[in-house]
Amino acid sequence: MFINKYRKSREKNNSILVVGLDSDIDKIPKRFKDILEFNEHIVHETADLVCAYKINIAFYEKLGWKGYKVMEETIELIKQKTNVPIILDAKRGDIGNTAKAYAEAYFEKLKVDSVTVNPYMGRDAIIPFLKKGHAFILLLTSNKSANEIEVPVYSRVLELSKELELAYPKKVGIVVGATKEEFIEGISKKSGHLSWLIPGIGAQGGNPEILRDLKGKDVMVNVSRAIIFAEDIKKSAEKFKDLLDKYYFG
Repeated sequence: MFINKYRKSREKNNSILVVGLDSDIDKIPKRFKDILEFNEHIVHETADLVCAYKINIAFYEKLGWKGYKVMEETIELIKQKTNVPIILDAKRGDIGNTAKAYAEAYFEKLKVDSVTVNPYMGRDAIIPFLKKGHAFILLLTSNKSANEIEVPVYSRVLELSKELELAYPKKVGIVVGATKEEFIEGISKKSGHLSWLIPGIGAQGGNPEILRDLKGKDVMVNVSRAIIFAEDIKKSAEKFKDLLDKYYFG
């Protein structure tokens, strides 16, 4: 189960840092022959500093079947080299047999531990994932235009997430961007046993002090570009780990 695997890696590495493998072929340093070699280097440098890895499916799908193959190989690499869980950032949001097919592809074929899902079409778009594994439901994301749709409806999505958590214990999480600082405390008080995936600290400038309101909760903070494209990946990961530790564990 994802949440148990996460807790073990959090305790072992004393970390809530998630490194996002947003491995854009157009940005990886030229000294690496391909994305897989780049990802292997990142895992080697950060495996003892993270509680999970997050793979953004877009940077692999854009390369067609070859990119999908690299994604499969990256997942296998992480499983061989570490015991940390893998989150697939797919943001799927379809219903019925389509959602079921996505869930089967990700949990049964790729064998990831959690998937991000879009709740716009309601519980029918989420439950097929919960039947197979853990899902992080998009609540308030870190991008600026989230205010156009998410802010007016996020409270209902939170209620739905809590309802689903009762039916599928330890299988439901929420995505809340660190850039939505003014909402964090209120969501925290109402979120119950939901796990949290927090983007936005790093390149987007989110405030790590929000973690003070989340002590005791199952929290994962994703940092992607600010680590994987840093000149010294390990040093950058250590910096972010220490920063997050200060506010969450301190």
